[in-house]
Amino acid sequence: MAIVLSHVKKIRHRKLELTKQERKIIVVIVNVILTIIALNYVIKLAWRNIYLISKYSFSTLALIFASMFLIDLLSALRIKLLFGNVSLSKAFLLHLYGLILSDVTPGRIGYAIIIKELSREANTTLGKGISNILIINATDTAVKIIVIASVLLYLIFLGAVSITAKYVFGVIITGIILLGAIILAYYIISRDNKIKRAIIKKFGGYEFISAIIGNNTNDNNGNGFMVSTIFSVLILLASMLSFYLYAMSFGYNFLEAIVSYLFIALSAGIPLGIGGIGIQEGACIIAGSLLGKTLEASVLAVIYRVLPMIWHSFGLIYIFFYNEQ
Repeated sequence: MAIVLSHVKKIRHRKLELTKQERKIIVVIVNVILTIIALNYVIKLAWRNIYLISKYSFSTLALIFASMFLIDLLSALRIKLLFGNVSLSKAFLLHLYGLILSDVTPGRIGYAIIIKELSREANTTLGKGISNILIINATDTAVKIIVIASVLLYLIFLGAVSITAKYVFGVIITGIILLGAIILAYYIISRDNKIKRAIIKKFGGYEFISAIIGNNTNDNNGNGFMVSTIFSVLILLASMLSFYLYAMSFGYNFLEAIVSYLFIALSAGIPLGIGGIGIQEGACIIAGSLLGKTLEASVLAVIYRVLPMIWHSFGLIYIFFYNEQ
């Protein structure tokens, strides 16, 4: 009886096995279905807001999409430099793919899905991949906080903000101090072998901890922070310019656009809502209200959701170029 059951299991197992060609066909079918669904959503989104999009001239729209391309090209180049053995084209498509996933997940956590593929492509550990993404997020957030604090300080000196903004400024300064303390602690830990050994001895089972602090004093995470910080500054400058291209058609000057963008950018990581939907729009409207542009900010909030999602949808090309993964 046992022999018969074993034979039946083997037959069933063989029936369930798929050839490589069959698996590729299934993957292509799934990719086509996902792409049709995504494109249907993006096309409907664009059509429902075609009136708002038509407010822009063709040249302005071209500049907006060119600025988004520049931002994501810089992001892809940073990924290539941090991860190493990843082609720029694949890093670019993976980055866009991560962005379209983040647009439909709470707190934009969908971007983290690409870490495993980046780590596999770079022939490195998942822990190291997580470390690189943490470095990117840390430097991006630090640069944004420092810039918004500087802008608020400038506005306070001009007397252009209310007492409420001064309290906000105090909170941001506190955040800068705490972030600075964290970065300082990281540098001390990452350069001291004795502390490293103690941490790895206690938490060595967690691969990403070893990857973050490194295994020796010559670990290149410090260089990773420097590279990521430089790109964070460049990406932030390009992002502010891009947002100004969005906002100038609604009567924003450059300084007003910068303040609004920084509030939106800092709100993007709040883990509420899907893809930050509602959170970023709310931040845009609040910033606009403080600047006396409540109506304009409401319209700008919608268009700043629509156009980036249209651009991010090109990331779906990734699943066709690299569908075997």
